[in-house]
Amino acid sequence: MHYRIFVTLFFVLSVFVTTDAMAEKQAIIIYDAEMPKINDPSKGSYAQLASLIDQYRAQTASTFFIFGGESLGPSMLSSMDRGAHIIDVLNSLEPNAMGISKRELSYEEDELILRTYEAAFPIVSSNLFEPNSEQSPEGIQAYTILQQGRVKLGFMSILDPIILEKYPTKRLEVAKPENIIRKTANTLRKQNVDLIVFHYSVYTPLINQLLDEGVIDLALFKDQHFQSNTYASDPKHPNNILIKDEADAAVIQLTWQEDRPSDSLTSQTTLVNLTDLPAKPKVLQQEKQYDSRLNSLLNEVIGKTEATINLKRKTLRTSENSFANYVADTFKHFTGAQITLINSGTFRGNKQIEKGAQLTIKDIRLMLPYRNTIKLIEATGQQITEALEHGMNRLEQQSGQFLQVSGIKVKYDSSLPVGKRLLSVTLDGKPLDPSKNYKVATLDYLLKGGDGFNMFKNSKILPYSQISNLTLSDIMTVEIQQQKIIDPEVDGRLKDMSTE
Repeated sequence: MHYRIFVTLFFVLSVFVTTDAMAEKQAIIIYDAEMPKINDPSKGSYAQLASLIDQYRAQTASTFFIFGGESLGPSMLSSMDRGAHIIDVLNSLEPNAMGISKRELSYEEDELILRTYEAAFPIVSSNLFEPNSEQSPEGIQAYTILQQGRVKLGFMSILDPIILEKYPTKRLEVAKPENIIRKTANTLRKQNVDLIVFHYSVYTPLINQLLDEGVIDLALFKDQHFQSNTYASDPKHPNNILIKDEADAAVIQLTWQEDRPSDSLTSQTTLVNLTDLPAKPKVLQQEKQYDSRLNSLLNEVIGKTEATINLKRKTLRTSENSFANYVADTFKHFTGAQITLINSGTFRGNKQIEKGAQLTIKDIRLMLPYRNTIKLIEATGQQITEALEHGMNRLEQQSGQFLQVSGIKVKYDSSLPVGKRLLSVTLDGKPLDPSKNYKVATLDYLLKGGDGFNMFKNSKILPYSQISNLTLSDIMTVEIQQQKIIDPEVDGRLKDMSTE
């Protein structure tokens, strides 16, 4: 009798334990973003990322690769094909989904829409919409459902409206995030997804709140400059996954109970430095083919620098820069302007070129990768001072809106409050007249309101004698070819009085 009771009890317990174990579900998400260069030895390549993805896909059927965008620009090759090669390489990695970040709008919305038709995977933005139809743009999905093995994930991606200040669009708008997130999450829950995975492009405390409330289950973000974010030191929800190193990818192991996924979810994240991994041969060959095309086109030596060129982010975005001076002076002479204003985010590379180095077309494309053109406009002294002040509003964040100049001398104090940092602006030793019109060389990007420079939107565009549709890199390539030796210098045209 006792034996029968024991056997029965053992059977009941066995069924209970087995049922409980079967109720547990697991998945692996591999996440990366911010990879505008396809083969950068110092930051990891797509071929190395492909090896990481293959490793986990071979281990479990419930492996998802989610790409966070921020990669269609800027780069030398993107300046020619508007990011088409990034989509081509990503197709080889077979993402389950890609979220849109700000750099996907580097070449405006029509080029982004073209890229969606080249992609063999869904490209998602939940709050980017056409005002006329109030629908997602053609080719872009508001959300998607991803299924691998027994696991079903809902995926959404959100842009911050501030992005349109930096990358203005012709016809698209970005809706305020919170209501869209809650509405989209509710739609996904009704479709019986296990978990909701959320990708975003600008960090805010709202993300932690939504995780606390269970509106979303996992958040994904990558920002190699996160240390300059206002919220960098604030506590974060454990399921708010943040990558801070540009060479890292995240491997996120998720475990939950099938009957209560949101309440029981646990995550364990491993950051993997891609430079430590072998390259997948097939993808590496693809990268080499693109590199070979670039090299054959761009490796021609055009000149030499007799001064160090410092393209480090902090130097360019907070102070006067010798190479930016040289470029701004060139544009001033090219257009016949009195003044040049260029946002420092135009310059890229984040490196230093040593004195005596030879310069190639490739170097110039690397330093000036965007396809902007130079416009000559009529602007009042008041507009110019407003632009300079606006350029200094986010010095602490090393924002690309900080203006590099030619033709004027500017004094500012970075220690003063936002809106009061500009101290003086002089042209030929005299203060700018607020009501007088001046001829200003600037970028088409700034005329459209890029980086929040709305003061020039209605400015009169003036003709000038040179070809007006040349890109910045085209102009500078010809200039260096003609000069053969350049010697950029700092001359005190931008002076931060807080350091005096």
